[in-house]
Amino acid sequence: MAWQRRQVSAPGRAVGGRWAWIRASAALAALAALLLRLGWRQPVLPDAWLSAAEWAALIGFAVTIVIGGRRGAGSVPGAVRRAPVRAGLVALAFVTAWWPLMVSLCVAALVAVEALDLFMRVVARARSNATIFAGAFAVLIAGGTLALSLPVATPEERPISLVDAAFTSTSAVCVTGLVVRDTATEFSRAGQWIILVLMQLGGLGIVIFGALIALAIGSSMGIRLSRTLSDAAAHGHAGPTSVRALVLFIVTVTLAFEAVGAAALYLGWPGAWPGPGPDLADPLDRAFHAGFFAVSAFCNAGFATAGTSLEGLRFHWTSHVVVAGLIVLGGLGFPVLDNLRAMAWARIRRVRMERGALVRLTLHTRLVLITSLALYAAGALAIALGRLAQGGEGVGAALLDGHFMSITARTAGFDTVAPGSMGPLSRLTLITLMFIGGSPGSTAGGVKTVAVAVIVLTIWSTIRGRATTTAFGREIAEALVRRAATLITLGAATIALLTLALALTDGRGRLLGDLLFEVVSASSTVGLTTGMTPELSPAGRVVLIVAMFLGRVGPLVVLGALATVGTRHRPTITYPSEHVVMG
Repeated sequence: MAWQRRQVSAPGRAVGGRWAWIRASAALAALAALLLRLGWRQPVLPDAWLSAAEWAALIGFAVTIVIGGRRGAGSVPGAVRRAPVRAGLVALAFVTAWWPLMVSLCVAALVAVEALDLFMRVVARARSNATIFAGAFAVLIAGGTLALSLPVATPEERPISLVDAAFTSTSAVCVTGLVVRDTATEFSRAGQWIILVLMQLGGLGIVIFGALIALAIGSSMGIRLSRTLSDAAAHGHAGPTSVRALVLFIVTVTLAFEAVGAAALYLGWPGAWPGPGPDLADPLDRAFHAGFFAVSAFCNAGFATAGTSLEGLRFHWTSHVVVAGLIVLGGLGFPVLDNLRAMAWARIRRVRMERGALVRLTLHTRLVLITSLALYAAGALAIALGRLAQGGEGVGAALLDGHFMSITARTAGFDTVAPGSMGPLSRLTLITLMFIGGSPGSTAGGVKTVAVAVIVLTIWSTIRGRATTTAFGREIAEALVRRAATLITLGAATIALLTLALALTDGRGRLLGDLLFEVVSASSTVGLTTGMTPELSPAGRVVLIVAMFLGRVGPLVVLGALATVGTRHRPTITYPSEHVVMG
């Protein structure tokens, strides 16, 4: 194994023991100095004191690299080779000592490396992948809450409460998009940057993002980490080599689609945002908002730097082509995108076999594509009919509303028309689509399209009198049917319990449909709202925080637990069967 007690093959391959404690202390001192320097508009401590703390941390890092690393490497050059990233950052800080900003950036990078080092150690020693998933998201949410609580993150006249900071951080990390404070006006540019980073980390999954950095700086990847990443990406158990390729593919695809989407929005948006919205006249501001929307769309987050989401661009082509396209690509799942990439590359090279196997669309890809298309078509039609039934809408406007809202309900959270203004049919359709959500291994939430497809196929097979579930000439294992039923049942039960809790905290004077809509939106990490989210009491906001966290982490934890039970608890005895009455 690459992981050992005293010497860990983590970022920079640094030696453990007491030197790890020295690095941790240096990292904490550096982090405190950075927060005090960047988190307040006015200096909290003299700048000389903060600079002294940063330099003390840098010296601490240098000592651990040279002296601590030399014990294992035998020489200073060898010690540097064992920790190239740390050594490079420390050297850069000393070379650019005349430039305080660069020194602070180097210190921040060293703090990030130490955090990753700790994370990789936890991954290596954790008992279950489910613990890793839940813990990683919880820590990231806590860090985001702290960052958003800093005075620099919000306007000076509108400081944020701890509950609102936790709500926003949870919504961003869980890529939900529900807000209790307007992202456009009640957060500073620094706060918007924090939300953007949290969305990106939450969309990729903190586990996969951590592995990316580990790969980038030369860390080895053990068998345990490989399995963790495979589960996180819903890609099955693969070896370290294939997982490396998977991680690089995921991040490359994500950044590529987001970059293309940001460029399209930058060039395609009008010169000024219709109605209240971001400033598009300044090139730098326009670039920031384009990037923010692109990341939010591909990560299916739904955060917008426009107070009314995309309602100002309700009929603009960028909303229906660029944003909707990014939502679809982010919601299909990386296994599907990888399979489609392999198919396209095989067609270009005109080959049918790859490493002894036929290159084809997998059963998973077929189920995802067909189910997603069917849900989109049915949802768009039902929403359009609902808009027409209300009256006052033309056919073209109703079809455009149906097109975009059917896509965004699974599970992006942008809107071109406020859900609160929709009729019963449209809102019922939105609730159904939100509950189903996106596909496994994607940035979307919900109970997932494949789970619904498997249950529908099982029902159809039962009606036809078949003992097994089949699709496209393949049999679906009974274990997968059980997992699909478990996910859907637990999802529905969670929504019922959370709706009950929200009714207790904020039910006075509200309709059950509005409460259910909010809970389904939070649990499925969608972000659509009928308008009641900013009006919730602190207790109601806590209920939705729990809903968002369970909606993002819950399915991973459940699947991890099911996998653990399946591998560790094999039945040793069987029992006789007995008939029960079903109807």
